[in-house]
Amino acid sequence: MRMESLNKIRKTILEYDTMRNKKYHVVGDVFHVLVGAILSQRTRDENTDRAAKKLFSVVSSPEEIVKMGVNRLQKLIKPSGFYRQKAKNLKKMCKVLVEEYHGKVPRNRENLLKLPGVGFKTADIVMLYGFGVSTIPVDVHVDVVSKRLGLVDKNAKYEETRKTLEARFDKDMVSVNSGMVEFGQKICLTAHPKCYMCTLVKICKYEKKNLVPPKKPGIYSSSSNLN
Repeated sequence: MRMESLNKIRKTILEYDTMRNKKYHVVGDVFHVLVGAILSQRTRDENTDRAAKKLFSVVSSPEEIVKMGVNRLQKLIKPSGFYRQKAKNLKKMCKVLVEEYHGKVPRNRENLLKLPGVGFKTADIVMLYGFGVSTIPVDVHVDVVSKRLGLVDKNAKYEETRKTLEARFDKDMVSVNSGMVEFGQKICLTAHPKCYMCTLVKICKYEKKNLVPPKKPGIYSSSSNLN
């Protein structure tokens, strides 16, 4: 990729980072980040936030979640969706943290991946937003945006995508990750991208560009009864 194109992409992504609600990408308490990442699986930011607030108004440590009844835990995190499976994973994960790590979240990515309910994306969220390690969690938005823009190969798997993006964006990883998510949610939508309003449309490699903006209903629209 030409440096000119990469710089334009970086500039656009960082602009979208400034639009994102900062509460969703502040580096903070590692245990809270880990639990929040698990709650965020297969749901929206708003639902994650509601569930996390309810849970952390009651508990603050792995030990407290281990002692909590599963029914109460499910009720607290219900806004996040898939709450039964998430409660099961949280109980198992916290038990491992207490028994094997003295209640602390392991800083090692390999050990994070051994925790119940923790996959590549969740581990990398913890590494970036919990420990401040320079990496990029690859969620659906990051994956779609990076492949459409030609930052990574369109057939790249998670680890290849992560490593390639880390090499292309060697700093400001929190802002880059946040900006790519915001850009994916606002412009580069998975199903119906708004290519007609994208400043990167000439760089984009996506073959099915949506270049026609939707028609605004007017007084003489086809749905009007003119008879």
